[in-house]
Amino acid sequence: MASIAPEFAQNRGLLQELLHSLSQPLTTLHCTLEHSLEHEETGHAGEVALALEQTDHVIELVRLMREYVEAETGCFLAEPFPLGLAIENVLEQLSVLAEARKSGLFAYGTSMARIPVRGIWLQRALLYLVGALLEFESSGSAITILLEDGPSHSFISGHCLPMKPTPDGALEPSRRSPEANTSQQVKIEIARRVLGSSGASVDFYANGRPGFFIRLPKASSGLVEIPA
Repeated sequence: MASIAPEFAQNRGLLQELLHSLSQPLTTLHCTLEHSLEHEETGHAGEVALALEQTDHVIELVRLMREYVEAETGCFLAEPFPLGLAIENVLEQLSVLAEARKSGLFAYGTSMARIPVRGIWLQRALLYLVGALLEFESSGSAITILLEDGPSHSFISGHCLPMKPTPDGALEPSRRSPEANTSQQVKIEIARRVLGSSGASVDFYANGRPGFFIRLPKASSGLVEIPA
Protein backbone atom coordinates (compact mmCIF):
# COMPACT_ATOMS: atom_id res chain seq x y z
CA MET A 1 0.00 0.00 0.00
CA ALA A 2 1.33 3.44 -0.94
CA SER A 3 2.46 5.68 1.90
CA ILE A 4 0.36 8.72 2.81
CA ALA A 5 1.94 12.06 1.97
CA PRO A 6 2.80 14.08 5.13
CA GLU A 7 0.73 17.08 4.03
CA PHE A 8 -2.27 14.84 3.35
CA ALA A 9 -1.92 13.17 6.75
CA GLN A 10 -1.74 16.60 8.40
CA ASN A 11 -4.81 17.89 6.56
CA ARG A 12 -6.69 14.70 7.39
CA GLY A 13 -5.78 15.11 11.05
CA LEU A 14 -7.03 18.70 11.07
CA LEU A 15 -10.28 17.72 9.39
CA GLN A 16 -10.83 14.95 11.94
CA GLU A 17 -10.26 17.47 14.74
CA LEU A 18 -12.79 19.85 13.18
CA LEU A 19 -15.38 17.12 12.82
CA HIS A 20 -14.80 16.04 16.40
CA SER A 21 -15.20 19.65 17.55
CA LEU A 22 -18.43 19.93 15.55
CA SER A 23 -19.87 16.78 17.06
CA GLN A 24 -19.59 18.11 20.60
CA PRO A 25 -21.97 21.12 20.30
CA LEU A 26 -24.33 19.00 18.20
CA THR A 27 -24.54 16.44 20.99
CA THR A 28 -25.22 19.22 23.48
CA LEU A 29 -27.92 20.65 21.21
CA HIS A 30 -29.48 17.21 20.86
CA CYS A 31 -29.66 16.77 24.63
CA THR A 32 -31.12 20.27 25.08
CA LEU A 33 -33.83 19.70 22.48
CA GLU A 34 -34.64 16.29 23.91
CA HIS A 35 -35.00 17.81 27.38
CA SER A 36 -37.19 20.61 26.00
CA LEU A 37 -39.44 18.11 24.25
CA GLU A 38 -39.89 16.11 27.45
CA HIS A 39 -40.86 19.26 29.37
CA GLU A 40 -42.68 21.11 26.58
CA GLU A 41 -45.36 23.43 27.97
CA THR A 42 -45.42 26.26 25.43
CA GLY A 43 -47.28 24.55 22.61
CA HIS A 44 -44.24 24.26 20.34
CA ALA A 45 -43.69 20.52 20.69
CA GLY A 46 -43.95 20.03 16.92
CA GLU A 47 -41.22 22.55 16.17
CA VAL A 48 -38.95 21.13 18.88
CA ALA A 49 -39.49 17.58 17.60
CA LEU A 50 -38.61 18.70 14.05
CA ALA A 51 -35.48 20.49 15.29
CA LEU A 52 -34.48 17.34 17.20
CA GLU A 53 -34.98 15.21 14.10
CA GLN A 54 -32.84 17.55 11.99
CA THR A 55 -30.14 17.62 14.68
CA ASP A 56 -30.05 13.81 14.69
CA HIS A 57 -29.66 13.89 10.91
CA VAL A 58 -26.71 16.31 11.11
CA ILE A 59 -25.06 14.20 13.83
CA GLU A 60 -25.36 11.15 11.57
CA LEU A 61 -23.81 13.06 8.65
CA VAL A 62 -20.90 14.22 10.80
CA ARG A 63 -20.33 10.62 11.93
CA LEU A 64 -20.28 9.49 8.30
CA MET A 65 -17.86 12.30 7.39
CA ARG A 66 -15.49 11.14 10.13
CA GLU A 67 -15.70 7.55 8.86
CA TYR A 68 -15.15 8.71 5.28
CA VAL A 69 -12.02 10.63 6.29
CA GLU A 70 -10.74 7.60 8.17
CA ALA A 71 -11.50 5.43 5.15
CA GLU A 72 -9.15 7.63 3.11
CA THR A 73 -6.21 6.02 4.92
CA GLY A 74 -7.13 2.47 4.00
CA CYS A 75 -5.68 1.24 7.32
CA PHE A 76 -8.10 -1.61 7.96
CA LEU A 77 -5.85 -4.66 7.70
CA ALA A 78 -5.70 -6.79 10.84
CA GLU A 79 -5.91 -10.38 12.02
CA PRO A 80 -8.25 -12.27 9.65
CA PHE A 81 -11.91 -12.22 10.73
CA PRO A 82 -14.44 -15.00 9.87
CA LEU A 83 -16.52 -13.85 6.92
CA GLY A 84 -19.53 -16.01 7.79
CA LEU A 85 -19.62 -14.67 11.34
CA ALA A 86 -19.46 -11.09 10.05
CA ILE A 87 -22.48 -11.67 7.80
CA GLU A 88 -24.39 -13.44 10.55
CA ASN A 89 -23.82 -10.47 12.89
CA VAL A 90 -24.88 -7.98 10.21
CA LEU A 91 -28.11 -9.83 9.48
CA GLU A 92 -28.92 -9.93 13.18
CA GLN A 93 -28.36 -6.17 13.43
CA LEU A 94 -30.61 -5.49 10.44
CA SER A 95 -33.39 -7.88 11.47
CA VAL A 96 -35.22 -5.15 13.42
CA LEU A 97 -35.18 -2.78 10.43
CA ALA A 98 -36.31 -5.58 8.11
CA GLU A 99 -39.20 -6.45 10.42
CA ALA A 100 -40.23 -2.80 10.70
CA ARG A 101 -40.31 -2.52 6.90
CA LYS A 102 -42.14 -5.87 6.59
CA SER A 103 -39.30 -7.09 4.42
CA GLY A 104 -37.73 -10.53 4.30
CA LEU A 105 -34.01 -10.93 4.96
CA PHE A 106 -32.60 -14.28 3.85
CA ALA A 107 -29.05 -15.68 3.75
CA TYR A 108 -27.73 -18.89 2.24
CA GLY A 109 -24.33 -20.53 2.00
CA THR A 110 -21.22 -21.37 3.99
CA SER A 111 -17.70 -20.00 4.07
CA MET A 112 -14.31 -21.27 5.18
CA ALA A 113 -12.79 -17.83 4.63
CA ARG A 114 -11.23 -15.43 7.06
CA ILE A 115 -10.81 -11.90 5.71
CA PRO A 116 -7.75 -9.81 6.74
CA VAL A 117 -9.83 -6.78 7.75
CA ARG A 118 -10.65 -5.54 11.26
CA GLY A 119 -13.85 -7.23 12.36
CA ILE A 120 -15.61 -3.99 13.26
CA TRP A 121 -14.84 -2.47 9.83
CA LEU A 122 -15.66 -5.65 7.91
CA GLN A 123 -19.06 -5.82 9.56
CA ARG A 124 -19.65 -2.09 9.08
CA ALA A 125 -18.95 -2.37 5.35
CA LEU A 126 -21.34 -5.30 4.95
CA LEU A 127 -23.92 -3.52 7.11
CA TYR A 128 -23.83 -0.50 4.81
CA LEU A 129 -24.24 -2.58 1.65
CA VAL A 130 -27.08 -4.78 2.89
CA GLY A 131 -28.66 -1.83 4.71
CA ALA A 132 -28.76 0.17 1.48
CA LEU A 133 -31.00 -2.45 -0.10
CA LEU A 134 -33.36 -2.37 2.88
CA GLU A 135 -33.46 1.43 3.11
CA PHE A 136 -34.26 2.08 -0.52
CA GLU A 137 -36.58 -0.78 -1.38
CA SER A 138 -40.32 -0.66 -0.92
CA SER A 139 -41.98 -2.34 2.04
CA GLY A 140 -42.51 -6.04 1.50
CA SER A 141 -39.31 -6.66 -0.44
CA ALA A 142 -37.18 -9.76 -0.07
CA ILE A 143 -33.43 -9.25 0.43
CA THR A 144 -31.38 -12.35 -0.37
CA ILE A 145 -27.69 -12.74 0.52
CA LEU A 146 -25.70 -15.62 -0.98
CA LEU A 147 -22.24 -16.58 0.29
CA GLU A 148 -20.00 -19.09 -1.45
CA ASP A 149 -16.32 -20.05 -1.59
CA GLY A 150 -14.11 -20.56 -4.60
CA PRO A 151 -10.56 -21.97 -4.64
CA SER A 152 -8.93 -18.63 -3.81
CA HIS A 153 -11.81 -16.20 -3.33
CA SER A 154 -15.12 -15.91 -1.53
CA PHE A 155 -18.14 -14.35 -3.15
CA ILE A 156 -21.07 -12.47 -1.64
CA SER A 157 -24.05 -11.46 -3.71
CA GLY A 158 -27.08 -9.57 -2.53
CA HIS A 159 -30.21 -8.62 -4.40
CA CYS A 160 -33.75 -7.46 -3.74
CA LEU A 161 -37.09 -8.45 -5.18
CA PRO A 162 -40.67 -7.59 -4.17
CA MET A 163 -42.27 -10.54 -2.37
CA LYS A 164 -45.68 -9.79 -3.92
CA PRO A 165 -46.27 -10.00 -7.70
CA THR A 166 -47.97 -7.26 -9.68
CA PRO A 167 -51.53 -7.88 -11.04
CA ASP A 168 -50.11 -9.32 -14.28
CA GLY A 169 -48.02 -11.81 -12.31
CA ALA A 170 -44.64 -10.11 -12.85
CA LEU A 171 -42.20 -9.11 -10.15
CA GLU A 172 -41.77 -5.39 -10.61
CA PRO A 173 -38.43 -4.01 -9.38
CA SER A 174 -38.21 -0.84 -7.34
CA ARG A 175 -37.51 2.39 -9.24
CA ARG A 176 -35.59 3.94 -6.37
CA SER A 177 -31.81 3.93 -6.36
CA PRO A 178 -29.25 4.18 -3.51
CA GLU A 179 -27.30 6.56 -5.75
CA ALA A 180 -30.05 9.15 -5.22
CA ASN A 181 -29.20 9.57 -1.55
CA THR A 182 -25.96 11.28 -0.53
CA SER A 183 -25.51 9.53 2.81
CA GLN A 184 -26.04 6.15 1.14
CA GLN A 185 -23.47 7.05 -1.51
CA VAL A 186 -20.98 7.81 1.26
CA LYS A 187 -21.76 4.52 3.03
CA ILE A 188 -21.31 2.54 -0.18
CA GLU A 189 -18.01 4.29 -0.87
CA ILE A 190 -16.81 3.56 2.68
CA ALA A 191 -17.71 -0.10 2.14
CA ARG A 192 -15.80 -0.18 -1.14
CA ARG A 193 -12.68 1.28 0.47
CA VAL A 194 -12.79 -0.96 3.53
CA LEU A 195 -13.27 -4.16 1.55
CA GLY A 196 -10.90 -2.95 -1.15
CA SER A 197 -8.11 -2.71 1.43
CA SER A 198 -7.99 -6.54 1.43
CA GLY A 199 -7.96 -6.72 -2.36
CA ALA A 200 -11.71 -7.22 -2.67
CA SER A 201 -13.82 -5.76 -5.45
CA VAL A 202 -17.33 -4.40 -4.85
CA ASP A 203 -19.92 -3.80 -7.55
CA PHE A 204 -23.13 -2.08 -6.46
CA TYR A 205 -25.87 -1.86 -9.08
CA ALA A 206 -29.34 -0.36 -8.97
CA ASN A 207 -30.78 -0.74 -12.46
CA GLY A 208 -33.56 -3.29 -12.81
CA ARG A 209 -32.90 -5.40 -9.72
CA PRO A 210 -30.88 -3.54 -7.03
CA GLY A 211 -28.02 -5.51 -5.52
CA PHE A 212 -24.28 -5.94 -5.10
CA PHE A 213 -21.53 -8.44 -5.79
CA ILE A 214 -18.33 -8.77 -3.72
CA ARG A 215 -15.25 -10.80 -4.61
CA LEU A 216 -12.91 -11.31 -1.62
CA PRO A 217 -9.51 -13.01 -1.54
CA LYS A 218 -9.36 -15.71 1.13
CA ALA A 219 -6.79 -15.47 3.93
CA SER A 220 -7.21 -18.80 5.73
CA SER A 221 -9.73 -21.50 6.65
CA GLY A 222 -12.22 -22.26 9.38
CA LEU A 223 -15.75 -23.28 8.42
CA VAL A 224 -18.54 -20.90 9.39
CA GLU A 225 -22.15 -21.60 8.43
CA ILE A 226 -24.88 -19.04 7.86
CA PRO A 227 -28.25 -20.14 9.26
CA ALA A 228 -30.99 -20.16 6.62
